[in-house]
Amino acid sequence: MVKNYKELALRDRNKFIENGADAGFFEWLGSKGTNYSCYEEYLKGRTEQQMINVDISNIRTIVYALQCPFTFKYFYWTLLVFILHKFNFKKPVMKLILCHYIFRTLGDICNQLGGLYNNYYSTQIHYPKGLPPTYECKNNAIHPFKWFISRQVSTVLWYVGEIFGDWYPLLRTKAVVKNNKLIWFVYGTCGIFNFSKILLIILHVLHSPTKLYNDRGAYDDDNSTHFYSLYYINQFSIIIASVIYDISVYFVLKRTIFKNNKFELGFLKKFKNLSEYRILISSLFSIIFLPIISVVIIIKYYVLNDDNYRALDFNFETTRIMITGVQYYMIFIDQILLICYKDQSSYINSNSSSNILNYSNGILNKSQEIKCQSSIESSDTLKYNDYHNYYSNPNNNIFLNSKINNINNENGNINSSYYYEMLNLEKQA
Repeated sequence: MVKNYKELALRDRNKFIENGADAGFFEWLGSKGTNYSCYEEYLKGRTEQQMINVDISNIRTIVYALQCPFTFKYFYWTLLVFILHKFNFKKPVMKLILCHYIFRTLGDICNQLGGLYNNYYSTQIHYPKGLPPTYECKNNAIHPFKWFISRQVSTVLWYVGEIFGDWYPLLRTKAVVKNNKLIWFVYGTCGIFNFSKILLIILHVLHSPTKLYNDRGAYDDDNSTHFYSLYYINQFSIIIASVIYDISVYFVLKRTIFKNNKFELGFLKKFKNLSEYRILISSLFSIIFLPIISVVIIIKYYVLNDDNYRALDFNFETTRIMITGVQYYMIFIDQILLICYKDQSSYINSNSSSNILNYSNGILNKSQEIKCQSSIESSDTLKYNDYHNYYSNPNNNIFLNSKINNINNENGNINSSYYYEMLNLEKQA
């Protein structure tokens, strides 16, 4: 046991706010509890090894915080996109991804540092039916500084980072849709979506660390219930705004791009080659699954406000984060496939041109024949029968020329209208 526990406790005597004492914001952040006797009792029951373990735990928490930029779940995706774009941060998309990474990583760091403040010594009051209230010590209550750094500051950083990521579908849609009336519809729904997250930030900022404990030094359950009731209402509004935003993106792309262009490709081909199709898939995923989570949030709201069921652990936050994370994963998938498509298109175009220049009088050697066949068969617009017809008539040079020109023309119909505009977003934004 710690022999000098009273001396240790006396060093922190002035850091306790007891009996509803008037204290300012920074005094609450620097406090250690609302019940000094509980602190003494806590130190009295500790061993030397346990005290050392506290220091080791604090060091481990700091190390984990420093690792956050590398353990961030989108870190490797972000790094890969940066490498593919050759760290060219002049592009609007790169700026957006960088801000998304920085703010959300800083939020993770602040949340991790909150682990340095796991102990707060307060009074816990129980109200048994028909009996007077009972009091006991609670040593792991919510620390005001932990609330400040891991809930207020982290929430601001997390949701600001998310807002940057939420602009991606708008940026991509704006690059290809020239109808100003329709694009303003996407602007409006994106603004509503962002505003719903700003409201959540404001909710956390207004729930001050100075209001966490009542005059008796106990955690204010009523104030907490009121906060989380508003929190779940706000989360529900974010889901609704997200679905509306996704529907607007889907509607505008369907109305402008896919109405005017008929892509006779399979699902995987469309997903691989068409950026808009990937955005549509992401939007449809949110439209289908987010309402399911909204039902869970509604149930949680009613459970929270019913004293008989308040203790039920009706939490599906991990599922909600998984579903909302799909749209952020799609940012990186879209960028990677865009760059791969660009490189593939450049290869096919150069290959087609070289094949035209390398044959003479309609006669190709075997190696040239294989190369040309590979290039032609890579296009969905040129069938094998056409290729076979050419070789059955070696003098039909005009036939090959016309078919390759048709390939280039069809590629141009798909790409020149909108696709390469996406590859050069820095010129569009």
